[in-house]
Amino acid sequence: MQVPLPPRPAALTWFELCLGASQALRIGNIALHSAAMAAATGIDRQAILISPFANAVVVMGLGAAVSRGRFALARWFLVVLVGLDLIGLGGLSAGAQMLGVPFAATSGVAIVLMLAAGMLMFLPTVTAWLKHGKDG
Repeated sequence: MQVPLPPRPAALTWFELCLGASQALRIGNIALHSAAMAAATGIDRQAILISPFANAVVVMGLGAAVSRGRFALARWFLVVLVGLDLIGLGGLSAGAQMLGVPFAATSGVAIVLMLAAGMLMFLPTVTAWLKHGKDG
């Protein structure tokens, strides 16, 4: 007899909200500044727009694997992406010089939201929910 799954912890709802808001900010910010980015880098504007959408697909897919599929291993892949975002904090001053303070500030908020999501997915209530009914 299988043990019924307890209700999803509220932390998972906040995890999904932080993850989604982070990606929405990232897409909007890059879309808004894509012309300036294209001019500064010499890369086609459409090519610049591919990156945030591809990133969002991967991040949201991993997030769904954690929060909907109860696939605990996906948390570690998200940790890698959060770590890469944290490394990106070092480039915010260059982003501010190249594209302006609003771009850098919005990027910083997106990174903080991603970090918050990363922390939420390791709360004890989430870990217990992911492990519920599984061996080990």
